[in-house]
Amino acid sequence: MSDNRKTKKTTEMVDVTSDDTRFVVQCEDIRLISSDLKPLVVEEEADKITHFAFRIHAVVEGQKAYSYLEVLVNYLITDKTDELQGFQLSYVLMGTFFARQGMLSEDLGQFVKMYTLSILWPYAREYATDQLRRAGTIDAVLPIINPQVVTEHIVENNLVEVDFIKSEEKEEK
Repeated sequence: MSDNRKTKKTTEMVDVTSDDTRFVVQCEDIRLISSDLKPLVVEEEADKITHFAFRIHAVVEGQKAYSYLEVLVNYLITDKTDELQGFQLSYVLMGTFFARQGMLSEDLGQFVKMYTLSILWPYAREYATDQLRRAGTIDAVLPIINPQVVTEHIVENNLVEVDFIKSEEKEEK
């Protein structure tokens, strides 16, 4: 009899220890800066759907960038009581990025403009889901988005604000 079982091929692991395997910009830290969760009372017919919005603002200082993702979620409860109609959650996440020596501040600014959403959105989704589950809901509120499409839209429409702060060392020279 022949052995018809397929043998499992072992794939080698990819080593990303060396500097040449890493991108010139790294995300050093992601923090929750502020958060506010409150009951939502719907007063107008137009407000009777769940919606969410976000804004990105970044500050670049030399080889460091601080990129802020501000998120606003109005979550309506479909089986609501007379008093509680949903929740409004607003919060700000900050990603801290650093670049290797030699990268221009303008290039770092372009990086955070292009990649903040891709890097911080999964954390934003998790945070919103966690907070609203603690409040008694079961849904994942923020959707999985196509970051390429959304980033293209916000960059083309100049919706990402990037401020540059000159370091004092360069000004003194």
